[in-house]
Amino acid sequence: MSSVNLPVIVIVPGAFGTPEGFDGLKPYLTKAGYTTHSGAYPSCNPSDPANVSSAQDIAFLRNNVLLPLLNEEGKDVVIIAHSYGGVVAGGAAKELSKETRRAQGQGTGVVGLIYVVGNITLEGESLLTAVGGAYPPFIKVNKPSQGLSLIEPAMDILYNDCDRALEPELEKLMQPHGLQAFETPATAPAWAERAFDGRRAYVRTLEDCCNPSFLQDMWLEKSNVKWEVVDFKTGHMPFVSHPQALAEQIIKFTNGFIAK
Repeated sequence: MSSVNLPVIVIVPGAFGTPEGFDGLKPYLTKAGYTTHSGAYPSCNPSDPANVSSAQDIAFLRNNVLLPLLNEEGKDVVIIAHSYGGVVAGGAAKELSKETRRAQGQGTGVVGLIYVVGNITLEGESLLTAVGGAYPPFIKVNKPSQGLSLIEPAMDILYNDCDRALEPELEKLMQPHGLQAFETPATAPAWAERAFDGRRAYVRTLEDCCNPSFLQDMWLEKSNVKWEVVDFKTGHMPFVSHPQALAEQIIKFTNGFIAK
């Protein structure tokens, strides 16, 4: 398939993360002919932490990223969702599948969802509930100020399989995150739709100190739908520690979506 006709890969970062954190991954996708697009959302480093929510993040991604790509630029989309980005992307892509939009007379749609250790929440469930109802000790609440949070120590929790020499550079990529995003209910997720059968993929990170593999397994099971699951023996940030291998897997998943 010509690169002109390939879907755009929208990268939805996890909490505390920025699109720049994926810079090591993008060249491998570009070399394969794919265009990438940022899927950032407002609860990361917000100016007003009291005015954020998961529903707001979901609406922002849908209205400011996905719909313009689909409707104005005429592009198909594949979504990569990392960690909390799974909550945001799941809600934002609802009823935007290629099949659903084709039935509505639209020519473009979301052709696949790729969760990289993505958080899976049910309709009306908050991320905090999904992780057990209490913050783990590495999430520092109301830091650096009221309503915000940080992950500390970031190298041990997020980058445990990365080169320690990269610590100054990696810590610059981490931003405070609005707590309300984690505590407010998510909207209904796209992955639950039959139209995404055969179009859901999950990269399970087996050495993850942030979202341990038992949590990932619990989320996958409670979703009650089938995912194509591939295991990576990595920490929480495989796009930093193993970008080429992750890119190759993303391309493999995407080629599978396109072939359907």
